[in-house]
Amino acid sequence: MVSGTTISRCHKAGQEAGDTLIAAMALVERFAVSHGLETPAMQRLAIVVEEIVSNLLCHAAHDRDIAFTLSLDHGTAGPHIVLDDDSDPFDPRTAPIPEMPEPVRGGGVGLALVGAWCDIVAYDSAQGRNRLILRLR
Repeated sequence: MVSGTTISRCHKAGQEAGDTLIAAMALVERFAVSHGLETPAMQRLAIVVEEIVSNLLCHAAHDRDIAFTLSLDHGTAGPHIVLDDDSDPFDPRTAPIPEMPEPVRGGGVGLALVGAWCDIVAYDSAQGRNRLILRLR
């Protein structure tokens, strides 16, 4: 993978996710412009990044600070998303996908979208760090 764009953040426990998600979306925009991604690919990339960062902040933090690095790279196989964090382990390859969204919040569709638009290249959890690598189809 070459030509990357990266942000590193420390999301404080109890902090709203808004500022962190804005930074992640700005990363997607910079990446998309610098690599000439067409609008549909940029939109899918933005949704996938929003889902994985939102899930990290909303479901893996468990009322503690989370440090993470989000990198976007473009290789011969297309855009790659790398999320490296110190949250609880979560392997999306083994997570159940609900048949219907949760009716109050609409939860449960994020993993389905990520799975529909990305290949999970790798996931690893070791020494308190998680690393997820996705390739946008």
